[in-house]
Order: sequence, then structure tokens, then C-alpha cells
Amino acid sequence: MRQIVQFDEHIRQEVAAIECKWEVIANEIFNIYHQKFITFNEDLIIEVIRIQKGKEAAQEDLFTPNYESFLEIGVENGDEYYPNAYIPIWKCKQEMFQKVGYLTRRTISDVGKMLHEMMKEMLEERAENGERYE
Repeated sequence: MRQIVQFDEHIRQEVAAIECKWEVIANEIFNIYHQKFITFNEDLIIEVIRIQKGKEAAQEDLFTPNYESFLEIGVENGDEYYPNAYIPIWKCKQEMFQKVGYLTRRTISDVGKMLHEMMKEMLEERAENGERYE
């Protein structure tokens, strides 16, 4: 994670653009793999989450202390949710007397590759555990 102490409009735009790019890649990966998880009676969840103190936040709040955004990957089976991964994008903290931001160094290409690998591993794990296609 890259540490940021100078908050300006350029950084705001950079973080917002990264979050948006991650949403696009999350949707692309979801569209490729969600049907395969349905065959195991599971709903795939891949989404960018924005929270502040555990509550949903707007992208406009990204310079507010305790704002964080991350990509969350998991599956729902019935009423149960099983998280699989959490990949941080941005975190804004109040440290001592100033705000400090932490921004991912991962490129969109890195994230895409990581998600493809993760999906393959999750599907292989289900096949190895003898789960059946419905």
C-alpha cells in the first residue's frame, strides 16, 4: 500500500478512478464465473465495498477518516454468506494530528489475474470436495 499524506483533487480523482476500474473488473469476472457457481447452488459475490466505521459510505467520503474501500469475494448458499477474500483498495485514517491515506499498488491487470486464479481455485475446491453440479 502506498502511503499518502498530501490530500488534493488529483489524489481524489486517482482513488475514485481506481475504485471504478476495480468495479468494472469485478463485474467482468462475475459475468464469466457466476453461472459455474450456480451449478453448485451458490451465488458468487464480487463487489467493491465502501464503508466508514462499518456503515455504507459514498465515494465522495473517501477523504473522511475511517473510510475504506475494498474488493470482497464470497459466495452465498441459501441464507449463509461465506467470505473468501478481501483485497484493500483505499483506507483513510486519522493518525496523530493528520489524515493518512493508504492506496493499493496493484494494477487492474494484477487484480484481473488474481481474481481469475481465485475463481479457479474456488471451483477446483468445490469439485475436489465432491460437490455436485445441480
